[in-house]
Formats: sequence, C-alpha cells, structure tokens
Amino acid sequence: MAEELAYKPIKISVLLMICIVVLVALVTSFSFLALYIPPQTTVFFQWVGVLLPALLCCNLVFLIIGLYKHSWYSICPFIAILANFHYFTKIVQNNPEQWEETTDIRVATYNVREFKMVYNLSSMEQIAAYIESQHINTLCLQEVPASCTMSELKRTFGQFQYFIMTGNKSGQNQLAILSKFPLDSVQTISFDERPNCAIFADLSYKKHKIRIGNCHLQTTNWNQVKGDLIPAENRRANWLGALNTLSRNFRLRGPQADHLKSVMDKSPFPMLMCGDFNNSPNSYSYHKVKGNLKDAFREAGNGYGYTYSNLMKLFRIDFVFFSGDEFRAINYRTGNVDYSDHLPVLVDFKIN
Repeated sequence: MAEELAYKPIKISVLLMICIVVLVALVTSFSFLALYIPPQTTVFFQWVGVLLPALLCCNLVFLIIGLYKHSWYSICPFIAILANFHYFTKIVQNNPEQWEETTDIRVATYNVREFKMVYNLSSMEQIAAYIESQHINTLCLQEVPASCTMSELKRTFGQFQYFIMTGNKSGQNQLAILSKFPLDSVQTISFDERPNCAIFADLSYKKHKIRIGNCHLQTTNWNQVKGDLIPAENRRANWLGALNTLSRNFRLRGPQADHLKSVMDKSPFPMLMCGDFNNSPNSYSYHKVKGNLKDAFREAGNGYGYTYSNLMKLFRIDFVFFSGDEFRAINYRTGNVDYSDHLPVLVDFKIN
C-alpha cells in the first residue's frame, strides 16, 4: 500500500513536452489578435498569423497524441483549434455554384509580375487572351512594369475601351484598371516614402456609380530574401536578415492599410476593392481594409482558397471586397494559369 502511495516524479522530458503543448496552444489561441493589433505596435502577432497553418498542424498532432495517450493536456490543442474557427472560414468555403447567363460586373484582379513568366518570357499577350476568354469586363492589374505604356496596354488589351494607370514617373511598377464601362474621377493614393500605391476611379454602369479601387500593399520581399537562406556560410546572419526584412514590411503595410481605409471611408458610392495585399486573411491589413465590406471568396468561393502559387500554395493574399448592400457575388474562382507567381481572381457580381 505504501508503495502505491509513493510519490512518482514526473520525467523532465514529459514536463517539457507538456510545456511545449500548452505554449503552442496558447499562442495559437491568441492568433485573432493579428487582426486588431497594428504591426507598427508589435509585429509578433502578424508572424503568428502567417505561421497559423503550421501552428494548427502542430496542435492537431498534439491532439491526436494526447487522445491516444488519454492525457489531460489534449484539451489545450482542442481549444486552440476551436478558437481559430474564424480562420477556417477564410480559407475553405462550400458555397453553392450560381452560374447565370448574365452578370452585371465580371471583375478580375491579377498581379502580373511585370508580365514575366518563367525564364522571363513575356506573358502580356497570353494574359490578354486569357482575360478575353473569360469575358471579363473590368480588370485590375498590379505590378505592371514601368516600361509599359498606355498605348501598349491599349493595343494588347483591345477588348477594353477605358484605361487608367498610375504612371511610371518614379520608375516603379504601375497599377492599372481596364474596363468596358466608363471610368472617371481618377485618384491615385501614394503611401509615404514607398513606391507602393493605390488607384481609385468611379465606374458608370447603366444608372449606377461604383467606386472601384486597386491596390498593391508593401511587398513581402520573399522572392528577394529566400535565395540568401540557401548558402551554408553565414546562415544565422542570413536568416536574421531575412526575418528583419519581412518584419519591416509587416510594419510598413500597417500604415498603408490605415491610409487606404481612410480614403475608402470617404467614398459616396458603393465600393469594390481589389488588390494584392501581400498578407493572409489572418492579418491586420486584411481586417482593416475589409472593414464592413464582404470578402468575395467567403461569399461565393468553393474549396480551399489560395492565390499565391509559391510557399506550398498555402496563402490567399489577393482579395476582392465589395459593398454587400449593393452587390451580390454569385461566382468566385481563380484561374488555372501560370503566367505569374499569383493566380488571377475572377468574380461575377449582380447589382441589387
């Protein structure tokens, strides 16, 4: 009897494992703070938002192990997974397909990567042909090369009648909005000391006025820094440099999202906002710019949503937001083409 009541010390390895499980579950459970805490205040939660797929996988593994061993700590990863239900609805949807013969606005947003495919082959003609085959009537483009002129754009995308561009005076990539409907009241929004920007215009459709926006928030610079992570020499310094670069860009996107939202709030017309946000749906930028608008993927998407073809196709960083009282998204899809490192996002709208 005395032997049964004897104190049995917990092994250090078991205690360490429990600490890891609880810590990972705790960090995962508070991932929602990435939506509300500006990255210029602290960048920690933005990293949690980016790493959320990996954190959720870890919690799932811990949950399975805990249930198998009938351990009390399995409740921790279970709570962490439940706490992120809001995230699952942003990456997976099962909306009924609503194909209609007639749509009012069929919009596409596409980061064209300077019209360069693999081996830097030009993709401009292929993209124009693809957009025409999809019967798009309003197109938002990001990363149009500085060397591309308005006349070249009009010549290649001849199916559109109205064109606006941000201009290439700075020698940086441009934004463009192309439409079969009249565009006026053009406004370019510049972000402080950064080449990234946004462009707005008022689109006229029958008796309706719609303010359409196109933005490209601060890039992640992932394509630039990932090559530095491969060499064996100075690996620690390279990783620290890459993390600092990515963190700095998180901080830059926060004020850009604030500025963009302040401009959108002044719109006297229903809003249709497109662009490359360089952030996941579990980020401050997404939450701030979306505001009371609706996410087209959540309203009309199907399956797992991603728009960036690198990084194991884990991230949806290109969005289409719209005023839910005035529009109804009836179909959302991404193009199965490899003309860029992004996928084109195509959405059909009916005006209420």
